[in-house]
Amino acid sequence: MARTRDIQKPAQIIDAAFSVFGEIGYEATLMKDIAERAGISSGTIYTYFDDKKDLFRATVQEGWNRFLAQMRALAESSEPAEVRLGRFIEIGFQSLKHSLPLLRGMLFESNQMKLLEGSLEQFCALVETLLAGRRERSGNPAGSPAHRRSLIRVTVVGILFSTALAEPSRVDEEIDSLKRMIALMLSGG
Repeated sequence: MARTRDIQKPAQIIDAAFSVFGEIGYEATLMKDIAERAGISSGTIYTYFDDKKDLFRATVQEGWNRFLAQMRALAESSEPAEVRLGRFIEIGFQSLKHSLPLLRGMLFESNQMKLLEGSLEQFCALVETLLAGRRERSGNPAGSPAHRRSLIRVTVVGILFSTALAEPSRVDEEIDSLKRMIALMLSGG
């Protein structure tokens, strides 16, 4: 007999998967671990997801969608550019710390690397939008659009890798250091 599909179940599974992938990593995670966390049977997961890779992909995509929606709302708000930029940095680093184990899975599991590309491009475009408002106000053109995009991408990827490579006991210190570096760059120092 075929299982009936519950429209809330995929979100419940993804929330549990985010926690489990984040705690023990992609390779060590078993579907039964996720099922236990979600309070369902392992078979129920397969009603909604083909396999662990499919669930990981959906978990990463949902995480990025939530993050990008939050960043997009901030980028499009009517607050002054400096306030938006400060909040963007603060929320971005909070999200990075929260999602760090999942990010490590995306960065270091070679077959998962493709999951980052499209979302990274969207994030860099949001950063560019925020910085464009700041440039207009300050009159600083900061090079060609292609040059700015490249600098943003290198900076964002550098932040992601630097944080992902930090020893767990040093993550807060690394994030604080990166935030100071970004603030220094934005102040022109």
